[in-house]
Amino acid sequence: MTNTQYEIIDALYFVIPFDELLAQLDLDEGSLVVELHKLHQKGWIRVYDAIDQELENHALRDDRFTKYQFLASKQGLIAHNFDG
Repeated sequence: MTNTQYEIIDALYFVIPFDELLAQLDLDEGSLVVELHKLHQKGWIRVYDAIDQELENHALRDDRFTKYQFLASKQGLIAHNFDG
């Protein structure tokens, strides 16, 4: 897990919208989208279009990323806690 991925998961203990996540991190929007994709592919985060609608990897759309909400998955929290 990279330092950036660690910081992202550290912010995702609760559901958080993209804009709030971006404001908490020292990343530009494009870099954050790339890292969130990587974390989602590893199964370390969950992505929601609405609070009760989790999205699968094939359903993610870059043009909608700023509308999504994010949460660390159980696997992501385990990786985060053992990496830190």
